[in-house]
Amino acid sequence: MRRLALSLWFTLALASIPAIAQQPDALQRDFAEGMQQLESGNAAQAERIFRAMLERIDSPRVKLELARALYAQGKLKEAKVLFREVSAQSDTPWRVRDNIARFVGDIEERTGYLKFGATLISDSNPRNLAPQEEFSIGNLRVTPTESPKEEYGLRYLVRGWRPFSATGRTAGYFSAAYSDFAGQEIDRLTLDLGVVQALTESGRVRGKAGVEFGTFAGHRLYDFPYIGLDAILLQRPQWRLAGETKIGQVRFADFKYLDADFASAALSVRRAFTPAVAGSLRMGVERSHAAEKPYSYKGWDLSPGLSVLWASSAYTLGASALYGARSYGAPDPLFGVVRKDARARLELTLGNKNWRWRDWQFALVGSLEENRSSIEFFSYRKANLSVVVD
Repeated sequence: MRRLALSLWFTLALASIPAIAQQPDALQRDFAEGMQQLESGNAAQAERIFRAMLERIDSPRVKLELARALYAQGKLKEAKVLFREVSAQSDTPWRVRDNIARFVGDIEERTGYLKFGATLISDSNPRNLAPQEEFSIGNLRVTPTESPKEEYGLRYLVRGWRPFSATGRTAGYFSAAYSDFAGQEIDRLTLDLGVVQALTESGRVRGKAGVEFGTFAGHRLYDFPYIGLDAILLQRPQWRLAGETKIGQVRFADFKYLDADFASAALSVRRAFTPAVAGSLRMGVERSHAAEKPYSYKGWDLSPGLSVLWASSAYTLGASALYGARSYGAPDPLFGVVRKDARARLELTLGNKNWRWRDWQFALVGSLEENRSSIEFFSYRKANLSVVVD
């Protein structure tokens, strides 16, 4: 954490020293004294000096150093207010904002948070319908009356985190996503909430218990109580390897034949190649044992990713791909053949460190997705274009 604080101080020094240097000699001396006290570990004395300075000068640099002094003493809520106040100013450089975000993120992990976001959605096939063509059901030929139709809507996001103890070893989490299209015929709501408990002193291995809940078109679709385990297996300056498992029972309100015991596991690795380029890879497996065998399946997926920052222009580009497959347990009772799916997805995210309003960040996200099934009724293609505000 000290390395993080020194990194922030160095960046702020480069960005903000001229504003201090142009002040009267008394303020310069007080600032130098406050910095000396802070770097010597006397955060309380540094706090007194910087508070007195703010009564004479409204300086972002002084506010940030006061925030650092408060942070060092564990006065996290007041430190967070000052950090975010400076981050929200339009003339704060994006590099400074990034360093502030690390402090704020650490504070929120220890004190909790409730965050909101929104996405403007354009979905070419929100129902995941097959292209309109004939299907064989035994000796019967059927032509669907509904074809894929592009829809526009909004997705609202809420995420929460609340430690239950001063150590933060036990905490509650909550997330909700609501997709709102014209009318209610395809609106979706997904809730996920639970409790997480650190199982090791370092907190790198955690157990969790929760429930996921989903609705479609205003009606309850399923609930999924589960238990899980996640772990950081390797943490290095350039590397991070993590794993997770989850098991539970999925119960559908109106489709009891889909009720299933579900289990999944995944490994993910992230590597920073340079300060501006990072890569990732996720590998996952899943198994669902349904009440009726034709709806049981085994699956896997592989998802590589790459992120790039052009520091000179502050543009960021993220690219991720996914390829996965599912194989079902018995012939489908309606179509008479075993269902096998292969899914592919490509997503691009374009952002800029300066595309923001106060603490809100903007990004453009585009994706293409295709599912190829041995039963054509379950094949579909779709394209999404979104504007994300987070």
